[in-house]
Amino acid sequence: RARARAGARADATDGDASAVVVGGGVIGLTVALTLAERGMDVRVVAASFERTTSSVAAAFWFPFIVRTEPAALSDAWAIKSYEWYRELAREDGACGVEMRRCREFLKAPAPAAGWANAVEHYRALERGEHDEKYAGGYEFDVPVIAMPKFLPWLRTRCEALGVKFETRTLADVREARAFASNSERAFVVNCTGLGARRLVNDDLVKPVRGQVVYLKQDCGYGLFDDDPNALAYLIPRADCTVLGGTAQVDNDSLEPDDADERDIIAKCKRLWPELDETKVIGTNVGLRPSRTVVRCERDPADATLIHAYGHGGAGVTLCRGTALEVLALIEDA
Repeated sequence: RARARAGARADATDGDASAVVVGGGVIGLTVALTLAERGMDVRVVAASFERTTSSVAAAFWFPFIVRTEPAALSDAWAIKSYEWYRELAREDGACGVEMRRCREFLKAPAPAAGWANAVEHYRALERGEHDEKYAGGYEFDVPVIAMPKFLPWLRTRCEALGVKFETRTLADVREARAFASNSERAFVVNCTGLGARRLVNDDLVKPVRGQVVYLKQDCGYGLFDDDPNALAYLIPRADCTVLGGTAQVDNDSLEPDDADERDIIAKCKRLWPELDETKVIGTNVGLRPSRTVVRCERDPADATLIHAYGHGGAGVTLCRGTALEVLALIEDA
């Protein structure tokens, strides 16, 4: 469960609280940065900071394979993240965030997204504007994040604020408390994604395998349709265009599959016929940490243990909003 609150006072922690964040993906690093920005002593513990789901993500801002309670909370967190990314794109060209125009194509007419009024550009597409087989769609400007740049940037920003990093494999998330600095208010924040299955015995967390293909060709717009079975998308970044994808529930294989690669290229070529297969430069696989509902709450048995995991394919989209929620939970403890 999660509370319908996405913000907190700037002086919430008064500098007397510390936190150990468990998890080195985009949720964990964003939580660490957000808490450190508010004056907390923060340490991050993870089994790996290199091979994470976040490092493989196509990474564009769009709520995807995610559910919160209440449902409107996902849009609230997404909007907080959107505003953060927009400022980063304006202020720091080294962070890997850029605003890109995207187009979603619909098989049948559908209402505008709940977040439509929060983005700077959002308009309806007419039937046939892209392809006659679509009933229309929507065009919008949203952040696209080059994760090979953004994750190191997050870590560097954290380190500049005094955050310490420790590579360590834990058997239980509560073991992280041993890394806390001396503080009257020491919190552990569980941002372990799929690791929550083992670290807190959460059987509701399931892997959703996502394979992507990298293309050295700029398609101009982000392009995708609303068919959840096809799951076709092209996301242009500064370094390449990311083609996707797959959403294979309970498949935990990290090996690229040749058949998946061929299918991804074929369905992306239907969206963008100009796609040049000779410019494919690689493929990669990540496992989205899906859950029936995102868990962002205090542990019922321990008010100093906060859980923030289960974001599915929307970790990049919800990370800043989630981090602000974690800060609010610490403030209220």
